[in-house]
Amino acid sequence: MHNNSKSISANEINKFLYCPYQWYYERQYSASLIRELYKERNERLGLEDTAYSNFKKGQAFHSEYRVEAEPGSTFKYFVRAAIILVIITGIVCGYLFYQYFL
Repeated sequence: MHNNSKSISANEINKFLYCPYQWYYERQYSASLIRELYKERNERLGLEDTAYSNFKKGQAFHSEYRVEAEPGSTFKYFVRAAIILVIITGIVCGYLFYQYFL
């Protein structure tokens, strides 16, 4: 048995609530041994690590469709943000003027 202590940490409670089987096997053996066995099984069956391979596939997919910003587009966004800020400020000032001076 890997973890034969009688105390249970908050992390272990969290793992147990997520999946009691995961908690049991990690407590019985160890997370590193389980990862090692998982890796050996995948190599034996010719499978790839799905989490890592899906991440890499997603990165490749999105890098193909990345749109480069046009030169000067940052200035356009700044001008639009400034215009919106001026409009909002005008609305707030008009509302305050109407409430307190008329």
